[in-house]
Amino acid sequence: MIEERDTVMLWSKDDKHLCEVDGETKKISGVGIVNTEKFIGSEWGEKIDLGKEVYTLLKPSLKDIPDLFDRGAQIILPRIGGLIATYCDLSSGKKVIEGGAGSGAMTAVLSQMVRPEGKITTYELRDKSIKKAQNNLRKIGLDDVTTIKKGDITENIDEKDADLFFLDIPEPWEGLDTAEDSIKLGGFFASYVPTVNQLEKITSELKKRNYIDIKTFENLERDIVVREGAVRPSYDMLGHTGYIVISRKI
Repeated sequence: MIEERDTVMLWSKDDKHLCEVDGETKKISGVGIVNTEKFIGSEWGEKIDLGKEVYTLLKPSLKDIPDLFDRGAQIILPRIGGLIATYCDLSSGKKVIEGGAGSGAMTAVLSQMVRPEGKITTYELRDKSIKKAQNNLRKIGLDDVTTIKKGDITENIDEKDADLFFLDIPEPWEGLDTAEDSIKLGGFFASYVPTVNQLEKITSELKKRNYIDIKTFENLERDIVVREGAVRPSYDMLGHTGYIVISRKI
């Protein structure tokens, strides 16, 4: 059942919109003037007629991040973030240090994986990105285990004994000294880079240090259009997002 202070995703065939249920009447871009009090007591999955459109009331999920987040540069897609989190054995209670907040998409995935007992500490240099990431995480209720600090992840940091040290910065090899001091033995280092040149550089540097089980890969996804008697791959495919490297500290 939907309660006051919940965040609701208004879903229709062609649109998704977020709405905080605070009992107030507000304007939602693309939807119109909405009295959120009428949502309170409704069941998740229930349909509601808002005049121009009938919407289904849903809890926002990680899958919806590309549609719901305010973002600038390309984000790490949730399916890729989820794969990284799985390969790095994240679960509730784990401790993660992240370099580069961006729009907060990867931070959201990490937060979902380690909550409620875990903690994410993210370092970001740009005030604009810090504010954007914080707002995005708050939108979908994933800000409870995350602290975003303004600072340089390649310098000394306070956090130690991390289960995962993750970097999404242009020169991740610059953060390896910090990583080595911050990851617990047996913990994971991972990085996401857009070019093979960066992948080669970070992988070569890892091989010079106390890291084993180094895995490099990319992750592509192709949708399938399913119509009766006409099932085929989608003509639209994101052919490249980025490369991932994962390793373990010994």
